[in-house]
Amino acid sequence: MTTNEKLELAASLSLRDEITQHYYRTTSSRGHQRTREYYELAAALLKRRLGPWTPQKQARCLDLACGCGEMLYCLEREGIKNTAGVDLCSEEIDEAKLFVRGNLVHSDVLGYLRQTDSKSFDFVTAFNFLEHLSKEYLRDVLLETRRVLRPGGVLVGMVPNSISPFSGITRYWDITHEWAFSPNNFRQLAALTDFDPTVEFRECGPVAHGPISGIRYLIWQLIRLGIAAWLLVELADRKGGVYTMDMLVRLRVPGAGEDRQ
Repeated sequence: MTTNEKLELAASLSLRDEITQHYYRTTSSRGHQRTREYYELAAALLKRRLGPWTPQKQARCLDLACGCGEMLYCLEREGIKNTAGVDLCSEEIDEAKLFVRGNLVHSDVLGYLRQTDSKSFDFVTAFNFLEHLSKEYLRDVLLETRRVLRPGGVLVGMVPNSISPFSGITRYWDITHEWAFSPNNFRQLAALTDFDPTVEFRECGPVAHGPISGIRYLIWQLIRLGIAAWLLVELADRKGGVYTMDMLVRLRVPGAGEDRQ
């Protein structure tokens, strides 16, 4: 592609679209490594993040904006064989194919979901993705995700947490981020998109798995007590008790024959 052609293409795209389509070159290549060791370390971290939310081995799993495939590698490492991922950046898909066995699709997420059969997945992940979307696009992605999930299926996301005193770090770390989330945002979205109204949240803080991480965990507990005290003094409300810069959220589809509360 000539310089003029690149300039014409750039002029036809929004800044967000241009960065997203070239996300590997502009962003993820600085942290990604094409080695088994990198994927093993990433999988171990993601497994600690998922914790009890890790799906069963027989689950059919989909990763939205799968990037270089770290989440899919993590799930496959846990013995899950039915995996799929979708991403708009072809370079990231090419990197993922070197280490991931599942079905990888280069596509816009919403377009992919709209072409997917209803009730065809048990477990959908959206890590570091939902904050890139406009509010209207986010609504449509959640509606389509709700449709492709089977009864009892779940969507697990990781997003910037606006309740954190340091939320600006993750909110503005990436120029394509549209916003940060509060827990109440997801309760609103759950009601709008027909997920179960009981939405679960977890922190993305230190998990004790060795001496150093154990010390970090203990120090973080002291810090979060201070944040909770500050909120109680100012607002008389702990605001859910999730204070890390990123937070995990789980939205669930009611099971077959299960009434929504």
